Amino acid sequence: MLSARDRRDGLPAEGAAAGLQGFAVDKTFLSSLKGILLETELVFGIILVSVFAYDAFKIYRTEMAPRTTQEDQQ
Repeated sequence: MLSARDRRDGLPAEGAAAGLQGFAVDKTFLSSLKGILLETELVFGIILVSVFAYDAFKIYRTEMAPRTTQEDQQ
């Protein structure tokens, strides 16, 4: 007799791709309007995060990093 846990989990999948079932690529979704918008949003998100990281590093170098002056060298 199956317990409540067994019914909820369903039958185990077989084959090498059993662990990757949740990560399948739906090509019809990616070619639809919503899929194209999602891809564009991801690209712009990656670019935006890269710009923020670069800007934060640049600000760190100019504002926070110790500076060497001619007085310190003498």
